[in-house]
Amino acid sequence: MPNKDLRNLTSGGANKPVSDEAKTVDLWSGLAPVSFKIGETKSKEWFSHAALVVERLDREDCVEITKTWTDSSTGLSVTAHIKEYKDYPAADWLLWFENAGNADTPIISDIQAIDAVFDLQKKDQPLAIYRLSGDDCDETSFRPINHLIGSGRSVTFAPERGRSSQKSAFPFFDVIGGNMSLIVAIGWTGQWAASISRNDEGQTRIAAGLEKTHFKLLPGEKVRTPRILILASNQQWIETHNRWRRLLIDHYLPRRNGELAWPPLSSQCFDRYSWTVPEWATEKGQIEGARATAKIGCDTHWFDAAWFPGGFPNGVGNQYCKPVEFPNGLKPVSDECKKLGINFLVWFEPERVADGTQIEKDHSEWVFGNLFRLDIKEACEWLTDLLDRRITEFGLDWYRQDFNMDPLDVWTNTDEPDRIGIAESHYIQNLYWMWDELVRRHPELMIDDCSSGGRRIDLEMMMRSHPLWRSDTGCAPGHAEYAQAQTMTLSLYVPVATTCSWVPSAYEMRSSGTTGLATQFDYLSPTFNWDEAKKAVQEAKDNAPFFWGDFYPLTSSSTTTEDFAAFQFHRTDLDAGIIVAFRRENCQIRSIEVVPHRINADKKYAVETINEDRIPTTEEMSGKVIRQGISLRIGQAGASLIWKYKAT
Repeated sequence: MPNKDLRNLTSGGANKPVSDEAKTVDLWSGLAPVSFKIGETKSKEWFSHAALVVERLDREDCVEITKTWTDSSTGLSVTAHIKEYKDYPAADWLLWFENAGNADTPIISDIQAIDAVFDLQKKDQPLAIYRLSGDDCDETSFRPINHLIGSGRSVTFAPERGRSSQKSAFPFFDVIGGNMSLIVAIGWTGQWAASISRNDEGQTRIAAGLEKTHFKLLPGEKVRTPRILILASNQQWIETHNRWRRLLIDHYLPRRNGELAWPPLSSQCFDRYSWTVPEWATEKGQIEGARATAKIGCDTHWFDAAWFPGGFPNGVGNQYCKPVEFPNGLKPVSDECKKLGINFLVWFEPERVADGTQIEKDHSEWVFGNLFRLDIKEACEWLTDLLDRRITEFGLDWYRQDFNMDPLDVWTNTDEPDRIGIAESHYIQNLYWMWDELVRRHPELMIDDCSSGGRRIDLEMMMRSHPLWRSDTGCAPGHAEYAQAQTMTLSLYVPVATTCSWVPSAYEMRSSGTTGLATQFDYLSPTFNWDEAKKAVQEAKDNAPFFWGDFYPLTSSSTTTEDFAAFQFHRTDLDAGIIVAFRRENCQIRSIEVVPHRINADKKYAVETINEDRIPTTEEMSGKVIRQGISLRIGQAGASLIWKYKAT
């Protein structure tokens, strides 16, 4: 099976467009597909009176357009930054509102970062909406939600309490019609809201933006909207999603030195040991942990929330090491990682400040309701400098930022009646600035996006980071079926989202493994099976490159233990792929028949079937035979199967 060059994933390789069709999405040549009010004046009228300057830059893969409207009477300018892609039928934009005058602006309200009408479906036919729930740390996390709306009907949705992918909504969704389908992403790490409605003639209006905006801008003040990304397609639903995955891989996921940044295959034992093994969270314990990480074959040692006085959660706000347990800081652990040839990842939670901690004592003016006031630029710059020093002192390769509180009430209580939405706006744009600045100062640094698991997964975070802990369902063992289901739903929208396996069994590891994986193996146990762990980690490494390919669910994405589950990932550049199948604990079905996707009937394929004991069998099969269907047979319940193939 292919191994050596699997990480060489470049634009035009595994992620070249599904077909040659790639039409630019042109939504900005006429009326701007946004809306707002300036005082009582609607944006359509305001645009018609404002002076407009347009700049256009033609690049190899996109056209970048900047449109700036200026109202000389108030000094207010609105600037749209637009990308229309050439290699995908997609467009991306966001707006900036700036007060360049000497007095406060009129109230700016009801800002919709997208407000556009499309002819997607016939008047007498229902329109389909497909979306996901957000993360709620249970079996409901990232579950599919479907709506059918007829003419004159609508549906609205929003996340809960200020985190962009929390519980009730996820900031990616499909609008599916008979004429065309759209995938829409909302890049905003706070409280957004979306509405999809149809008028009596059947036309579809899509509107989305901050949930509440009603503010004046002070002289010199500048705020932005959520980023909107929209892809149009007339292909089959799953191929539309594969085009979406490739768009994100080509143009949005973080890169370092020009190459895609891969998520780690890490060892992280905070949940296993931090509460019960005091000596684990010490310099000696972490050096031993790094050695265990390397011994089992992981590439990253992950030290979570156990390095600061007060511990988690009462010590958040103490951004320094425990003096007794870590008298030399974390640099000795980092140095050991470097000797071992592995990376070092450390957890931070800088946005939350517990009572009585260092930051609360020293800078209480920057803390409100236990939330650090990132909306204050001076506070944001101070915190950025502090994190910069810690990253340098600790010798970090990965900076993990968690966020375990709901900020919406704090933002709302901070705002004045004529400034509703302003605290959130400044907070979120300063959060982006902070992460961008940390990477500017540390060009090799990678960032992990966490928020009580996966409660802040959105387009803007995806552009800067990877969600390595996509749900706190990974904080405890026994959630393999949740992990399988999360892979099968998140993979439609998010190419990278990893989780944790607590044991090295094939069933558990294959349930959790994607482009990366965290492990919480019991390596301190005297009976720990190192050989099994090494085999488990090596298999996860071998499988990970396939998860960058096109995704095909082969069964439903349920979490019940009675079901059989299976999915496929295919690498076009290799003409190779992987099918992962699970016969769950209470499943009475021994096998299912599936038809693998992207198989060429005129080719032959080397096929490797790997059972729960990780014992492989190999054979050669013709593409014609494979396209007639294969049987995924698993003889025992609670077991799994890998089916790999490569054209010869």
